[in-house]
Amino acid sequence: MNEKSNKLISLLVSLGRPQRRGCRKLIQSVYFSGNEDLLAFFDEITRRLDKGKSLDKRQVWASIFSPSKPFNDVRFRKFTSDLFKQIQEFLTQEMLLEEPELKNYLYLSALEKQSPDKLIKGVERNWEEIAGQEGSYEHSAYLYRHLLEERKYSLLNYEHRPYERANVEAISNNLDVYYIVMKLRHAANIHSRIQTDQSAYDLQLIPDIVRFLDTNGTYLDHPVVAIHYYMYKMLTESEDHDAYYHYKDIIIRDTDSMVGDQAYEFFQPALNYCRRRINESNRDFLAEYLEIYRYALEHNLVYDDGKLDPLQFRNTILIALRHGDYTWAEHYIENYQDRLPEKQRSNAVNYNSATLYFYQENYDKALNFLRDVEYENTTYNLNSKTMLLAIYYETGADTALDSLFDSVTAYLNRHKEIPDINQRAYRNLVTFTRRLTRMLPGDKKALEQLKTDLAEKKYVASRPWLEEKIDAF
Repeated sequence: MNEKSNKLISLLVSLGRPQRRGCRKLIQSVYFSGNEDLLAFFDEITRRLDKGKSLDKRQVWASIFSPSKPFNDVRFRKFTSDLFKQIQEFLTQEMLLEEPELKNYLYLSALEKQSPDKLIKGVERNWEEIAGQEGSYEHSAYLYRHLLEERKYSLLNYEHRPYERANVEAISNNLDVYYIVMKLRHAANIHSRIQTDQSAYDLQLIPDIVRFLDTNGTYLDHPVVAIHYYMYKMLTESEDHDAYYHYKDIIIRDTDSMVGDQAYEFFQPALNYCRRRINESNRDFLAEYLEIYRYALEHNLVYDDGKLDPLQFRNTILIALRHGDYTWAEHYIENYQDRLPEKQRSNAVNYNSATLYFYQENYDKALNFLRDVEYENTTYNLNSKTMLLAIYYETGADTALDSLFDSVTAYLNRHKEIPDINQRAYRNLVTFTRRLTRMLPGDKKALEQLKTDLAEKKYVASRPWLEEKIDAF
């Protein structure tokens, strides 16, 4: 099949069975098509896809039409093009059902074009029902409401009603809310991205918008503005935790007002904030993280497409263990492992079980689970080596520890694709642990120098464990 056909097949393969049935009904409809040959073409293509049969165009043609009807390449390509357009139409109609505000906007556009007086008067009476509910956490709702208000202004002919109060404020305010929220969302996104991609971004007007909101509380009465305002402040004002506590209050207070994936989307920044503060050695946020995560877990707000993220699974267990909640961590591993993606489940369970036993100082069991971890990526490899380093240190296995120092360094040298931040973190762990093992008892000057040097390093893997061992030396 030609390039257009390949696009068609790709689109057909993406359709679920209910969608295929809906698409077939649309093709059958006289309004959209009603072309029996096109319907037969659709049926034959989908039948062949389901049975894994050849999609050779001559074979497809022969299956649809009698042998007396010779193959016509031009007409075949026309079928392909028409069917592609019909599926596009079906998907558009399907999405309109999920966007009632957009559907209402198009309806009002049609009313303005047709100008039926009785229906136009009904628009004014039933406006709240048409425009939708205010206070939504769906930011796009404000854009739609802005467009609807504009259409209302035009439809009700306010341009020629100079002595009546028009809806100009509503037009402007809804646009303001949408604009402010989108600017804050993009600013927050960029602030998160620069932690990993190291790129320079230049977004205009963000400081002006934040200063405006700092001094003008009117727009903060809109929950969607408030939550994005405090989200941005959380990311940019890490020394002052007020924004975090405001944000936390909102997401817990308004959980039931959030629809679809909104709650998951809004809980993640709070968890990430706690994790960053924990990484800065602020132990108060161990309890904060667990409070929010347990609330989200209880309300089924931690799942992405029904699954637990293995990285968040690991971080949550580690934070629970550092907080001393060993029983909860064990319960979490046992009862929620089935919600992990199947391909990553075994490794996640083995590695996190090893972590649990390490914290319980059952080093033999920790080693047993570590042996079952498959090093499918550099993350598992380095994390496992890090735990092994700690076990060798705790058990006084000095020879094995020295060998592991060299092994970790060699691994980092081989894998240049490991990000520079991670390279530095693991190399610093090796350097400081090695210095600690070489230190003589009673050498207070060397110990203080080690503490000072460690404090000056921004990136150090397993910093809390290392600080604990230095303090205990």
